[in-house]
Amino acid sequence: MGQNEKIGLIGLAILALSSFLWSANNAYTSFTNSVPTVGGEYREGMLGQPRFINPLLASTDTDKALVRLIFSGLYKYDAQGQIVPDLAENLPEISENQKQYTVHLRKNAKWHNDKPVTADDVIFTFKTLQDTQYNSPLRSQLQSTLAEKKDDYTITFNLKDVSGPFIHNLTVPLISQAVWKNVPPAEFALTEGNLKAVGSGPYLIRELNKLPDGQLQSIKLESFSNYYTHQPYLDTVRLMFFDNYDDILEALHGKQIQGFGFVPFDRSFFLDRNNKNLTIRDLPLPQYQAVFFNLSNKVLSDRYVRVALLYATDKEALINQAYNGNARAIAGPILPEQVNGVDNQSYYHPDEAKKLLDGAGWKVDGTTGIRTKNKTPLEFTITTNDFALNVQAAEILKGQWEKLNAKVHLSTVPTKELTETRIRPRQFDALVFAQNIGPDPDPFVFWHSSQTKNPGLNLTGFTNPTADKLINDARSTTNPEWRSNAYHAFQDLIIQESPAIFLDQSVYVYTVDKNMKGVGLQTMFDPAFRFYDLQNWYRQERRVLK
Repeated sequence: MGQNEKIGLIGLAILALSSFLWSANNAYTSFTNSVPTVGGEYREGMLGQPRFINPLLASTDTDKALVRLIFSGLYKYDAQGQIVPDLAENLPEISENQKQYTVHLRKNAKWHNDKPVTADDVIFTFKTLQDTQYNSPLRSQLQSTLAEKKDDYTITFNLKDVSGPFIHNLTVPLISQAVWKNVPPAEFALTEGNLKAVGSGPYLIRELNKLPDGQLQSIKLESFSNYYTHQPYLDTVRLMFFDNYDDILEALHGKQIQGFGFVPFDRSFFLDRNNKNLTIRDLPLPQYQAVFFNLSNKVLSDRYVRVALLYATDKEALINQAYNGNARAIAGPILPEQVNGVDNQSYYHPDEAKKLLDGAGWKVDGTTGIRTKNKTPLEFTITTNDFALNVQAAEILKGQWEKLNAKVHLSTVPTKELTETRIRPRQFDALVFAQNIGPDPDPFVFWHSSQTKNPGLNLTGFTNPTADKLINDARSTTNPEWRSNAYHAFQDLIIQESPAIFLDQSVYVYTVDKNMKGVGLQTMFDPAFRFYDLQNWYRQERRVLK
């Protein structure tokens, strides 16, 4: 065989082999699926030292996030913020009078010491947090609820009154009776069990790494092989603790950690959104910034003035200029993630604002250039704290509203003094302030007429019988459709009356390296809930037959 024939034969053989491998790969791909497999580690940076890895004592963001990894509750929130079973088999059975909730536990749930999770643990948890001797910050939520054991895996919760928001209380993570029953109240916050925690969640504590001065540098968590849904895919999770966010950001760039999160309103450092190695999510939180009008003020008691100020407020410009785009414009106190379809228009109509004031008798004085009505000038003061971003937001509002020929002053009060000197005594005209409303849309403490005086949080003094009825109707039923209808009507009423202008909704910026898969985060009601599906995050895959 000649040289050319040999080369041609070799070429044909290579072509045939390539064709075979290509076909085999196509067949392999066609008849198999890629699925997650166990392996790998995730490292996250956190701000501050953990102190209480205990569901009944946790109060800082770091403590609460660790609790959600190590412990489980009867229920938890899913990617859409809906309540779903966790240690419970299904959603609770609610009695006809809506005052009794019956919960059935999974029978395969275990603590990290391999003891079963039973009704005794549920009863012990709720009785302990209700006991004043233990000083749990959760006590006020459940002090009027009686938990009763029906059998080893069945519990009933008896309420004094019908409560639409009650089910959210059943997301409290449980503690083990066997671990904690012999710890007296005086030692409850002091025992090492608050760091060497034993839970029933997807990860267990394997290692505490301390610095020479005794501070925790990191905690190594290991996947719990007996976790009741499935063993988490990531073998280990290492949580590293830092004193400030600049150090966390440096650790991210240095690849010491693979993720972290923050609320932009609380921090002012730069996160490069063009970094191709990161996946950055903006997750809406149940917290909003608003301008609250003191309705006892002569000028701001005029509804036409308040609505005109709403029409003159360019929320998108404010968000982009003051908050660098790290927020979402909203229309009212009921947020879109809480109730589907609520009014969330911008209501930015500057020309209509001027017409509204003209029609209401607020005319521009030819001498001063300020609108007046019955010799009263359209003049008031915006008050806020000394946080730089809030000051900038107030300045932007001042500029927007002065285009209506209003005279607007700005008063900045140190953050520590704002509550004592302005909010509690209601000594302000217009207040730029944030409110955190929690996972349930119930606005009772913020907008019911019974909450106008301190310590109530109805800051504007808004009183409206229709609003009160809608609030009461919604919180006194468990029917989701009835609650939704009431909140739609309440939102419309608040926008119509405009006792406040709702500027924006906070977001939680969460960044994770791009190689992490299975992250289902879309919305959440607390940064601590970001680990709700960590057991499904993965790095490694394998192929299986379809």
